[in-house]
Amino acid sequence: MKILHRDIKSANIFVSNGVYKLGDLNVSKIQDPQARLAYTQTGTPNYASPEVWRDSPYDEKSDVWSLGCVLYELCTGRPPFKGKDLEQLFRSVQKGEYSPIPIQYSKDLVKFIGNCLQKKAVYRPSCETMLM
Repeated sequence: MKILHRDIKSANIFVSNGVYKLGDLNVSKIQDPQARLAYTQTGTPNYASPEVWRDSPYDEKSDVWSLGCVLYELCTGRPPFKGKDLEQLFRSVQKGEYSPIPIQYSKDLVKFIGNCLQKKAVYRPSCETMLM
């Protein structure tokens, strides 16, 4: 639907009777099909994509990165990228390196999360691809 949420994080995912809903659309933006990319920096630092951190143009694949962060956190109980301050967190995200997901999770899930957490947005899956 070309809507960029721009703040996907655990606290914005609501569960009721087995139904998951994404909420808090305060910083969402309807993407202009002509513009293709957005430029404003929004969202929560631990879930922000490398391109958002660099103040570079971004698209819906930035939300895919954030989804990868949420899924990683669900599997491990901690965010994939850490830093004692924003500068360290920035460097951690730009490196794109994170601790392995515990072996109790399926290889398919680990691969899916890894695809979402690709440093370069072009290598992340599209929303359409993820739903196939």
